[in-house]
Amino acid sequence: MIPLLKVEDLRIDFVSQKISYPIVDQLSFQVLPGEILAVVGESGSGKSISLLSLMGLLGSELKTTGGRAFFQEEDLFQKTEKELDQIRGKEISMVFQDALTSLNPVFTVGNQMIEGMKIHMGLSKQQAKERALLLLEKVGLPDPSSVFKKYPHTLSGGMRQRVMIAMALSCKPELLIADEPTTALDVTIQAQIIQLLKELREELNMAIILITHDMGLVAELADRVLVLYAGQIVEEAKVEDLFAKPSHPYTMGLLTSIPQIQTKIQKKQEPLQSIEGNVPDTFHDIEGCRFQNRCPYKTSGCEKQQQLHQAQTNHWSRCFRYDFIQKEASL
Repeated sequence: MIPLLKVEDLRIDFVSQKISYPIVDQLSFQVLPGEILAVVGESGSGKSISLLSLMGLLGSELKTTGGRAFFQEEDLFQKTEKELDQIRGKEISMVFQDALTSLNPVFTVGNQMIEGMKIHMGLSKQQAKERALLLLEKVGLPDPSSVFKKYPHTLSGGMRQRVMIAMALSCKPELLIADEPTTALDVTIQAQIIQLLKELREELNMAIILITHDMGLVAELADRVLVLYAGQIVEEAKVEDLFAKPSHPYTMGLLTSIPQIQTKIQKKQEPLQSIEGNVPDTFHDIEGCRFQNRCPYKTSGCEKQQQLHQAQTNHWSRCFRYDFIQKEASL
């Protein structure tokens, strides 16, 4: 099957008048039509920046300095701003993490929703309004007609998030990038959003890239998972393989830091595990494994630059001790 999106050796640099250094390095992955790919990792790992670069939405001090990104076999990095305007919102759409700053405060929800549908889908104002009301209802908003007429600042955080999701879905994109789509939503609405994304994937064969910290959401929705750390992929696997046999110490740390029902019942006195330290602000001067200063399994060999190793079929790890890590994870 031909990938819908194929990214090769993506590099993004922070560039100022005084200094320049990479913040995303040699990032390669692909997304198949109808696939849900989860991208996980702590804040500062490069998740959102990597995907914003595909849509040409990086800030002024961030530059894509290497790599290619083929969407439907055409390189997005070779597109002009005008050409990207025809893709953004129509073929590739994004649910941004901060709904309040992403919505225009001087226009009503309805005006912002129908604009894209009129431009990209050629709908009349009435047709666009009808579709907007249907989408607002689908994402679980009560009284869609009322929400349609309101300004973003009059809505709660959860309602704004659902409006953002409805807007992102309005033009039936082939690829949806969802950056923390269930943030600020209660569990009932989260379940509705998860079900909606599943239905849309089946109905439209829409591919989804899910950026999240919620490993429960990953387990519920994703087909494959990319684990990012310090601007590079440290593990890639099918979701069931990642949870059953994590092959990188960082992935193990993410999974063991999640509260488990068994932990609450059987080990009431055991404190919740955490990953000590923080993601490095810069990594261009780090030799060897970028996780070694936080890794409980550090040993000789970690000071050398790490490459992705195939731990098993369709499962890669950027740790030369992947077989040992798998055994530790199974204990």
